[in-house]
Amino acid sequence: MKKLFMLMIIAAFLVACSNDEPKEAVESTEPTEETAPTKQTSDGVEEGLKEDTVEREYAAFANDEVPINSKVKFLGKVAAIDQGVYAVQSAADESSDEIIYVKDIRLGERTDILEGFDVSVYGTYDGKDDKGVPVIKGIFIDAD
Repeated sequence: MKKLFMLMIIAAFLVACSNDEPKEAVESTEPTEETAPTKQTSDGVEEGLKEDTVEREYAAFANDEVPINSKVKFLGKVAAIDQGVYAVQSAADESSDEIIYVKDIRLGERTDILEGFDVSVYGTYDGKDDKGVPVIKGIFIDAD
C-alpha cells in the first residue's frame, strides 16, 4: 500500500512540474533546399497499364478463348449506353449483332462518350453475363 501511495505522489509531482507553456519552434539557421514536388504523370501510368494488353476480336470472347481477368483491348462503336454500361459493337463486323458490354470503371479523366462514337476499350475481361454477352471492365476508354 505504501508503494502505491508513493507512486501516486511521484505522479502528482511530475504533473505539477511539467511545463504548461508551449514550446517555441526552433528555427534552423542552415539554408534549406527547396525542391519542387514531383508529379506523376497520368500519361505514364496509362501507357504502362495499356502496354501489355492483347487486342481481341468478338469471336475470341464468344468462343471462350479469352481467360477471365486477362488484360484486353477491344475496338468498336458504342451502340447503346445504360447506367454506366456501354454496349459496344465490334469494329470488325458492324453488320452483325456482335455486342460486348463495357462497364465504365475508367481511371483518370472522364470524357463524355456518346452513342455512335468509335472507341478503343482497354480493360479486363469479366466473363459473360447471365445472357451470355461478354463483359469487359473498361479501365481506359478512348474515343477515336
